Amino acid sequence: MELNKGPLDNEEIARLFREIMSSCLALEQPLRVAYLGPEGTFSQAAALKHFGQAVISKPMAAIDEVFREVVAGAVNFGVVPVENSTEGAVNHTLDSFLEHDIVICGEVELRIHHHLLVGETTKTDRITRIYSHAQSLAQCRKWLDAHYPNVERVAVSSNADAAKRVKSEWNSAAIAGDMAAQLYGLTKLAEKIEDRPDNSTRFLIIGNQEVPPPVMTRPRSSSRCATSPEPCTSC
Repeated sequence: MELNKGPLDNEEIARLFREIMSSCLALEQPLRVAYLGPEGTFSQAAALKHFGQAVISKPMAAIDEVFREVVAGAVNFGVVPVENSTEGAVNHTLDSFLEHDIVICGEVELRIHHHLLVGETTKTDRITRIYSHAQSLAQCRKWLDAHYPNVERVAVSSNADAAKRVKSEWNSAAIAGDMAAQLYGLTKLAEKIEDRPDNSTRFLIIGNQEVPPPVMTRPRSSSRCATSPEPCTSC
């Protein structure tokens, strides 16, 4: 990223190299990663952002189940949400750390955009229920108060579960992200409805083995290291 002069930005460069490493590691043995499911959650998006598309991702029904899968060795790593910039700490994750002897191996910060999604069977002028995770409903509270003040808000286990429900349910909507919208074939009735434009969530990568800090290296060159009079090639 330090050598990047464009036209791709640094985040895109990091994503491309991550996918190359993910595919190469999968040739030996794909990593197994558990996350808070079902498919289409922001936790899955965080797992793919950190590990790349070549991992075997395993959705779990609850945060504590992610911890148990890691402790049992059924997966190599787990991905769990720990803090949102709007709503604060995720208590289920913090409580699980007290119950399990586990290691934090890394973290991922994910920019969170919420959309109001509807299925083919919903008439947009007759929405009576809006499903989403409790934290997502809270992150969109002001927008919902302004646009759907009299519509019932139903908290479910995840945003992806909300999207799955409204796919075949009449006169309902879901608050979820892009991945869930694509996975369940839903239409965006309104985009980026989160109350704070900087809304983001931090996820932790959990595992059983200590992970050493990354070693920063420099490109090979003929420059001399401070510890050696000879031209440096080891960097």
